[in-house]
Amino acid sequence: MYASEPLWQEFYKRLSDQARRLIDPTTGRVREHYVQSVKCPFCASERFTVRVVRDGFQYVTCNECSFAYLNPQLTQQAIEEVYNDEDVRRFFFQELLLPHVERDQRSEFEDRLRTLKQLVPSTSPRLLDVGCAAGNFLQIAHRAGFHGEGLELNEMYVEYIRQNRSLTVHQRLLEEMQYPEATFDVVTLWDILEHLPQPVQTLQRVAHVLKPGGVLGLTTINHACLNERLLKDRWRYYMPPDHLCSFTPSLLTRMLQQTGFHIVKMQHHYMFEVLADHWFPFLKLDNRPTNALSNKVKKLIYSSLALFTQKLFGILKSGDLLTVYARKT
Repeated sequence: MYASEPLWQEFYKRLSDQARRLIDPTTGRVREHYVQSVKCPFCASERFTVRVVRDGFQYVTCNECSFAYLNPQLTQQAIEEVYNDEDVRRFFFQELLLPHVERDQRSEFEDRLRTLKQLVPSTSPRLLDVGCAAGNFLQIAHRAGFHGEGLELNEMYVEYIRQNRSLTVHQRLLEEMQYPEATFDVVTLWDILEHLPQPVQTLQRVAHVLKPGGVLGLTTINHACLNERLLKDRWRYYMPPDHLCSFTPSLLTRMLQQTGFHIVKMQHHYMFEVLADHWFPFLKLDNRPTNALSNKVKKLIYSSLALFTQKLFGILKSGDLLTVYARKT
């Protein structure tokens, strides 16, 4: 991600600026008429402790089950009228997703599909990718022998798929689709759970559409990681109001068990660039021609540190991100 890091920084800044427009300057918090208090999405308790405050929003920890979630949250009306900035979404799509993210994720998606093939012995497994973005994973899945389709709410992504990729995509929520029970061999939720107001209900619906023994693949954020402990409210993945909740391995295990799954594989991914932003600013590139040699040295140091820490914190199981494969019981 080194080459695209400046673009990611710009994207996160735009998201932060967008969220700050909702703040009441007299309180430093989001204006009350934009938000509503919510119960814990896991256990429905209304008792919580404030965890961190970021951009006028607060993440809380449930006093009953320890689930971490955004409370209060934006109302649907506020999202539609104030927060839904088309320029920010278009920046991500045009400047990051198509030129960088899809390329960077290709080998990662191929690895995930190899794991899914090992777990699902069917010769042509049927796959549903929930939140399929511009269809990159689906396209790679088709080449790997999966018979897939996707769900995506972003009209920009859906239009791109229909014009550029021969894929089946529906612009609807999973809960709105009338899939019969036991329709799919595989359902994937890549970077989706943290955006959901009711993740338990979505997982229940996933279990409904999966065949007995079918496999769920997901990635999500893990606040029980070293970077969160070091950075607290500066941790990148506290991203209100887009990220509505975050997980830990134990919380995710409990949630999956409650919705009819057992975990067969869990991987930790430590994001060195999250820490590098704050502790290694000297590794940032200087694009002046006279600094070409210096930039090569910086890239070498950066890559070496990233590889070493990824292995180390993979062993320590303290990654910012989790990849989980779970089988329907």
